[in-house]
Amino acid sequence: CDFSEREKFLCSVCLDVFTEPVSTPCGHNFCSSCIHKYWDSSDICQCPYCKRTFSTRPELQVNTIMSELKNLDDRMCKMHNKITELYCRTDQACICVLCIKADHKNHNVVPLEEEYEAKEAEKEKEASVQVFTDLIQSIQRSQAELVEVIEKRHRATKEKGEGFLKQLRMEVAELQSRSNQLEQLSLSQDHHCFLQSFPTLSSPLTKDWTNAAVHCDLSFDAVRRDVTLVQQKIDEIMGKVPEIKMKRMREHAVDVTLDPDTAHHSLVISQNGKQVETVETNQDVPNNPKRFKMYPEVLAKEGFTTGKFYFEVQVKDKTKWGVGVAKESVDRKGYTDLSVSDGYWTFGLDEGVYNAYENPCVTMTLKDKLQKVGIFVDYDKRVVSFYDVDSKSHIYSFIGCCFKEKLHPYFCPQDNNSGTNSAPIIITPVPQTE
Repeated sequence: CDFSEREKFLCSVCLDVFTEPVSTPCGHNFCSSCIHKYWDSSDICQCPYCKRTFSTRPELQVNTIMSELKNLDDRMCKMHNKITELYCRTDQACICVLCIKADHKNHNVVPLEEEYEAKEAEKEKEASVQVFTDLIQSIQRSQAELVEVIEKRHRATKEKGEGFLKQLRMEVAELQSRSNQLEQLSLSQDHHCFLQSFPTLSSPLTKDWTNAAVHCDLSFDAVRRDVTLVQQKIDEIMGKVPEIKMKRMREHAVDVTLDPDTAHHSLVISQNGKQVETVETNQDVPNNPKRFKMYPEVLAKEGFTTGKFYFEVQVKDKTKWGVGVAKESVDRKGYTDLSVSDGYWTFGLDEGVYNAYENPCVTMTLKDKLQKVGIFVDYDKRVVSFYDVDSKSHIYSFIGCCFKEKLHPYFCPQDNNSGTNSAPIIITPVPQTE
C-alpha cells in the first residue's frame, strides 16, 4: 500500500480525510456522519460514489482496516514520506529515522513499539499501585476506627467501675460509722437512748449490690478472625500471579543431593551428587538394603517430615523420566508402580506423553516440552505440586496426600534406550531473586 496516495483516505462526500470511516454494501468508504447526512437529504438511498441504489437504508460497518491505515497515514513523515518508527522522549513526539539523521541535535529516541509497551506497563503499574494504596488506606482507617472503639469501651467501663467503687467506699464508710456508734451504744447505760438509736443504726442500706457488675466487652476475636481471612484471600489472589507464586515457592528452596546408597546399579551419579544418568552397563555396587533393585531409581539424602520444601530438576533432552517425592518406606526390591498407593507422588514423561502417576494415572498434553520442573511440597497441608519453571506455570498437584513418615525427593531417569535417553537428570540451583 502506498501511503503517500492521500486520496485513498479522502471521503468522496466531504473531500477530506476520513472521520470514523464506514463501508457501504457496495464496498465504498465514507465518513460516518457524511453518508448519513447524504442519505437524510435525499429521497433515494444510494451510494454517492457508484450511485448503486438500496431498497432500504443498509446497516453500515465500521471499516477497521481503513481506520488503521489512516492512523498509519497520521504517522507519516511528510518530509521523507516514511512512517515514523521512533519516539523522541525529548520532544515527546514520533519522529522519522531520516529526520534524526538530517537533524544532528541530541535525541533521546526509542522504538515506537517499545515506548508504547513502556507506557502501557507504566499505566498498569500505576493502576495496580493505586488499588493497593486504596486497600492500605482502608485497612489503616479500619485499624484506627477499631482502636478508637476499644479505647472508648475501655474508658466507659473504667468510668462505670470507678463509679461503683466510689459508691462502695461510701457504703463501707457508712457501715464503719454505724459499727462505731453501735459499739458506743453497747457500752451506754442509757437504755432509752439505745432503744431510740438502734433501729436506725441497724437498718439495711438502700443499695442492692446483688446483680451489680462491670462487664468489660473488649473481645474482638470475630473481627480479627475475619481480617485474617481477608489477608489469606489476598495471599491467595496474589499467588495466582505466576511470577509471585514462583518467588514464594523458591523461598522454601532446599539443597538436595542424590544418595548413591539408594541408586539402582544402572545409574551413574556425578561427584557432586547433583546429576544422575542411566548407562547400558550395570555398575559394580555394594548390595545395600536401601538400594533400588528393579528400576533405575534414586532418592535424595535429605528427608522431610514437616513444613514446605521446593527444588528444581532439569529434564532437558530426555524422552522418558519421572520426578517427585517418595516415602522412606517404599519397597525398593520388588515390582511396584510409581503410584500413590505405593508411596510415590511423581510426575513424568513417557514416549511423548506427560503423566501424573495417580490411581489411576492422569495423562495430559502440555503446550511446550518441559525443560525444567519445579517440585513444591507442603507437608502439613498434604500437597505435592509440579511447575514448569521456564513458563512459571502450574502443571499438576496431588492434594489430600497421606503423609505419615519422612519424604525424600525422588528421581527416575528411566532406561538409556541405546543412547536416545542418555541425557542426565540434573538438580539445578534455585535462584533466590528474579
